[in-house]
Amino acid sequence: MSYPDYVYQTLARARDEGQWYCGQSDAAALCFDILALFPDCTEASDLIYELFCDEWTIYDNRVAVQRQVEEWDDRPSEQRRRLALSFRFTSRWEGWEREYEDGHDEVREGTTDVFHILDEGKMELITAYCLGDEECTDYAWTIFAEAVEKTSKPEMTLLWIGKQYADLGFFADAAEVLGELCSRFNNPNARRLLAEVIWWRDNAHRIPWIPPEGDGSRYDRIIKCMDPEAPTTQEQIAMFRSENHIERTRKYQASIASNLAHLFAPAIPESKDSPAHSPVDWSFLDKDDGQPGEPADWVKKQMKLLCREFHDEDVQNVLDEMMDRHRWTRNIPPPPTPPKRDPNEPPFSSSD
Repeated sequence: MSYPDYVYQTLARARDEGQWYCGQSDAAALCFDILALFPDCTEASDLIYELFCDEWTIYDNRVAVQRQVEEWDDRPSEQRRRLALSFRFTSRWEGWEREYEDGHDEVREGTTDVFHILDEGKMELITAYCLGDEECTDYAWTIFAEAVEKTSKPEMTLLWIGKQYADLGFFADAAEVLGELCSRFNNPNARRLLAEVIWWRDNAHRIPWIPPEGDGSRYDRIIKCMDPEAPTTQEQIAMFRSENHIERTRKYQASIASNLAHLFAPAIPESKDSPAHSPVDWSFLDKDDGQPGEPADWVKKQMKLLCREFHDEDVQNVLDEMMDRHRWTRNIPPPPTPPKRDPNEPPFSSSD
């Protein structure tokens, strides 16, 4: 398929920017701009994945995600967190902070008439995000649908809901909401975010710095080495399905009855498998013996930084706590070749 000349010029610009260290996310943003206008442009979609396969992009994102989630933690909730964190790290969509800027409060004001309903829906969504309890997403959509029905500003309300789904890594849900918005309103801002969440929905299974999806069995094995009394993955979900949660959702019904969902289950596509050839060999995860080891490089650097900046006696307590907390944080070796820096950029200084 042939596209206007500016599409190919933008792709060339993305390739140029993407060759330099830390330029991959900005280059990918140019590709998402193209996909917002031409969703079927496979060259733009393929280039995003190529940019994300840069070895230093993989390393930096692995380390950044590891600061929040251990790579050996294969609970479904933590896989969702990895995807959401990665999406936030790499997204350059300009609408994330717009509602908090002076003169751009239309999104916030556009939801005030139903904000108490939206807040209840977000609570269920956060529960699904934090605990991996997918049942909560059914309640969340029921609540959000009520807000859309009652609001006087459906465009802004749909955008707010789409942002919440995207921010928490529910890309398929975000695509549904933003698709509904774009079908009813001419909103380029939403169309640009829609292009991004569709790409992440379709490629989440092969983001190169994210370990393959698991069922929590590796986490259960290693956590028992750390603390034999610690609850397993399923015990955690059962524990947090408290009376408070039941009381909160009593007035709402799941968006689809469980017996009906069971009938539709065979028609739902299976989750996509991780690619056969990944830039990262994740086989080391299954060889983890669950024993404490040497702290990761980024932990040591952070400890040294604290020692330089603070000299009081309380620092030692913080250092001891960090050492104890990260004894099971496995080191991620950096690429053997140095990053390729843009010669037109000023030299990097760690003091900055």
